[in-house]
Amino acid sequence: MVMRSFREITAMRLRSIVSGLSVLALCAPLALAQGAPPPLEAYGNMPLFSSAELSPDGTRIAAIANTATGDSVLMVMGRDGKMIRQVGASALKPRGIDFYDNEHVVLFASETIKTTGFKGKYEYSGAYSINLETGKTVTLLDQTDGMFPAQRGLGHIVGRGEDKGTVLMPAFMGSAYSDPTYDLLKVSLSNGRGRNALGGSSDTADWFSDGKGGVLARERYNNKRNEYRIDVREGKGWKTIFEDTKADLPPLSISGIMPDGSGLAFVYADDEEVFDGLMVMDYNGNVRGPILGRTGHEIDSVYTDDERRVVGVLYSGMLPEYEFLDPALKASYETVMTALPDATVYLDSWSDDRKVVLYQAFDASFGEGWLLHDTETGKVNLIARVRSDIPADQIGALLTIEYKARDGLTIPAVLTLPPGAYPDDGIKRPLVVMPHGGPASYDRMDFDWMAQFVASRGYVVLQPNFRGSSGFGQAFLDAGRGEWGGKMQDDLTDGVEALAGFGLIDKDRVCIVGASYGGYAALASAAFHPDVYKCSISIAGVSDLNAMISERKESYGRNHWVLSYWEGIMADGDARRKKLDEISPANAADRIKVPVLLIHGLDDTVVPIGQSERMERALKRANKPVEFVKLKGEDHNLSGPETRLQTLREIDRFLTTHLPAG
Repeated sequence: MVMRSFREITAMRLRSIVSGLSVLALCAPLALAQGAPPPLEAYGNMPLFSSAELSPDGTRIAAIANTATGDSVLMVMGRDGKMIRQVGASALKPRGIDFYDNEHVVLFASETIKTTGFKGKYEYSGAYSINLETGKTVTLLDQTDGMFPAQRGLGHIVGRGEDKGTVLMPAFMGSAYSDPTYDLLKVSLSNGRGRNALGGSSDTADWFSDGKGGVLARERYNNKRNEYRIDVREGKGWKTIFEDTKADLPPLSISGIMPDGSGLAFVYADDEEVFDGLMVMDYNGNVRGPILGRTGHEIDSVYTDDERRVVGVLYSGMLPEYEFLDPALKASYETVMTALPDATVYLDSWSDDRKVVLYQAFDASFGEGWLLHDTETGKVNLIARVRSDIPADQIGALLTIEYKARDGLTIPAVLTLPPGAYPDDGIKRPLVVMPHGGPASYDRMDFDWMAQFVASRGYVVLQPNFRGSSGFGQAFLDAGRGEWGGKMQDDLTDGVEALAGFGLIDKDRVCIVGASYGGYAALASAAFHPDVYKCSISIAGVSDLNAMISERKESYGRNHWVLSYWEGIMADGDARRKKLDEISPANAADRIKVPVLLIHGLDDTVVPIGQSERMERALKRANKPVEFVKLKGEDHNLSGPETRLQTLREIDRFLTTHLPAG
């Protein structure tokens, strides 16, 4: 039995588990929980800080703070904790923050809007600059002539401008009746106005700065002709250094620029091995590498600075593992991990001189928090706990486990125990299966507010990384192609069987709860495995795959690569109406035996609320028990504190009614 534990005494206890369960790691204390569990609001409220960022000189920290009333505030403080500026940010949905000079904080936010002349709603995103001295807030690219009236992703910043106090931002330019071009603009952080830096084309997809306020390269993808190109700037023109003229999907994605400017970095995935490598393409199109990469690992994220220079990579896996090109950041991370060997630690931001580094962490001793490392003094300080109302002994223990699917495939998963529970205490508790969204994503050892809430109410929570999940190699990802409603569902049920076989759960008391793709999986489990679960909760889930494909065609056009992607992962290219109907839960409502709860945001532009409406109608026609909760003002991501709380209340009520833990 393979096992690795953060605490030897815990490892000794885990060795008594029935042979066959592979426990890979454990986080959070297994001391007996004291007192009553924290209130629902402790989990549903937004964390104290949902995002934080260091200034370039390392003297200031900006953070999106969330108040008890649900309001969001941009806070800027010195490293001594002294407040410098507070700016209300509740009018929009804050998504992140950054510094591009020491005088301005840039807030990235979105809102769900409808534009005259364009069908339906869409998630408008933008960037807002706040002057730290005056508090003045301006919308970047506001009052810029010639901009296309309706576009997503307007807050993208690719680098600092040549002039002080400016940044480079791409945007679609043109009228509502034209084919817009994706141009690069130089934008003032003081007044928000943009002026053209370099014209693009209708197929330009991304821009890369030379680090001096100029342009180094661009990516292009023509969806109609399936043509992908990488161009580098040559004088006043362009030189194509890479092209693929038969690209159903973009074959590459440039992640950033090498620290010395010697080439463009991108991630290469080997189809035969579980291996990712960071490759380098020079400005003549020659490729070398991998310069970073580990057999048995995927690259989860490529970390870059404000000029998109690569500093390192984060590998996928249950626990974060980094590899750095930047020696100063490598030394800092090693120092922090030495100080907190049992913590889950993620690199966040750093000063330009690398003397101060900010981290986000999850540790049994303090829960979630933000850490500041001063490389000159060597001190690692906890600057904020983000959930101070959840005591350490009320955090459910996390285990990573592996089990075998019925066809022999190994399925990695995260298991969350109720606070104070041991995996070998002999108590068979009720289980909530919680599949992730995507489906090309994965669950790992971290604080999951919904899983922790459910565990705090006495349930074991299983988060399976079923086939089709990312993070475990191309072969594992490809194993999910065409398996919606098939082997991907079997992987969930096989997890229930495995835990029951290990004596960890009561097989007769199991519910499934999921969001997005996980919502589809919750409905499909109730429809296609009706004897396994006692209830099903779908949050923003897909119920009718043909309707989803039709919605994508309407949004993107019949020949867009997005359609090829979805048809491929749903049905492995066999996206006939009959095939998709067979794996759509809305068409199998008569097979469902258990109560179903549907939860959906009215402003969801990713999975429209019509998907849940179809499921409700189908269940009612079949005389099946169904409840439908509509979240006013909510998008796809449970972004609002009020609707997060409402969602937890409904989950708590539904589980208590149909699967009581007591």
